[in-house]
Amino acid sequence: MIVYPNSGNISLFLLRVKTAADALGNQSMRLVGSKMVVGMMSSITFKEFYASKESHVAVDCKVAINAPLYDQSKFVYVPYEDKFYRVERAFQKGMWMELSLSESDLKKENIEGWNL
Repeated sequence: MIVYPNSGNISLFLLRVKTAADALGNQSMRLVGSKMVVGMMSSITFKEFYASKESHVAVDCKVAINAPLYDQSKFVYVPYEDKFYRVERAFQKGMWMELSLSESDLKKENIEGWNL
């Protein structure tokens, strides 16, 4: 098997979600849009771990995707793991957009319009 540098190792969905409240004030989430992309997932570095501890933002992993594909989505769904992640930070490194992700307690059944 040949492994190429900067090649994708995971497919994921970028999710655009809107939060709305009903007449009683109950919060609900609605899926506005989604986009499947291929990215390079990696663990965070020692330095990033301590920076996240100091800022009280628990970053679990990071994923790099092609920068033009990122649409300011705030959630990521990884079908392989069947997990949702919240995008905590996003910054561009050349042609790549690096997303720092924290695991979310979001569930499929809590999102109106879930169809993936």
